[in-house]
Amino acid sequence: MGRVKRKSQERVIIFFAMGILIVYLGLFSYFPIIYSFIGSFMNWQPIKRINVFTGFDNYVYMFRDPLFWQSLRNTLIFAISSCLLYVVLGLIFAALIFSVKKGRGFFRTSFFMPVITSGVAVSILWKYAVYNTDNGILNALLDFLNFSPQMWLLNERQVIPCIIAMTVWKELGYAIVIFYAGLNDISKELFEAATIDGAGGLQTFRSITVPLVKPATLLVAVTGMINFLQVLNPILLMTSKAGGGGVGGPGTASYTMMLLVYQRAFRDFNFGRASVVGYTLTLVILFFSVIQLRLSREDRSQ
Repeated sequence: MGRVKRKSQERVIIFFAMGILIVYLGLFSYFPIIYSFIGSFMNWQPIKRINVFTGFDNYVYMFRDPLFWQSLRNTLIFAISSCLLYVVLGLIFAALIFSVKKGRGFFRTSFFMPVITSGVAVSILWKYAVYNTDNGILNALLDFLNFSPQMWLLNERQVIPCIIAMTVWKELGYAIVIFYAGLNDISKELFEAATIDGAGGLQTFRSITVPLVKPATLLVAVTGMINFLQVLNPILLMTSKAGGGGVGGPGTASYTMMLLVYQRAFRDFNFGRASVVGYTLTLVILFFSVIQLRLSREDRSQ
């Protein structure tokens, strides 16, 4: 009798906990997703108390908006370039740290420190200490080497590469840690056999390390791509002008899709158009994630 009562109490606790979780997910996850999707078909301007069904007008406006296409292009350039550097450099540095016999913990910690550092602090530091056109570190180095100074964040062609460099530098430690864990799973006998066979470090890296860390590579690539496609804070902080000026500059050279969502929602207060851009970005993220997962499955089947 006591056992039956105890099982009944356990079921009540389980159902109660599951109920709370379902309510939480419904209120803070599913409801906003569904509501914003419905809002994408509305002239939805809460500040003006406007909420009128307009069909596909927001979607038509988006596809006719040159700023949308520029932000999409900038987002893809930023995400793909950042992800490639993130994966390649992460694997190279992880392999170098793995090959060191002493000080591995020090190097892992050193590379991981920027990851846990405030993104706001890092963005501001790079903006005013590294990319400053008057007395920044990079222009001081160029002057020392007798090269002409650069405009960096104020140059339309340089602003995206500058933000890519900062973002990859900050996030690289996470990729290194994941790749390092993958390298630890590789049997040391394989490396010893390669050494006995006379394989050099580069050949060992290409023939053993790269093929056997593909699960870690997939994890790093997928999470990195999702993260980079949603870039916002570095753009806001590094391209904003003193005194609260516009962002996304120079001009609109560094506009990304997340910045466009932010501007449509909190500058124009048009949440319907912001929702359209947000759902388009979701489809872009889903597209790249599916491609990466399919490539992984095909590789496993081979």
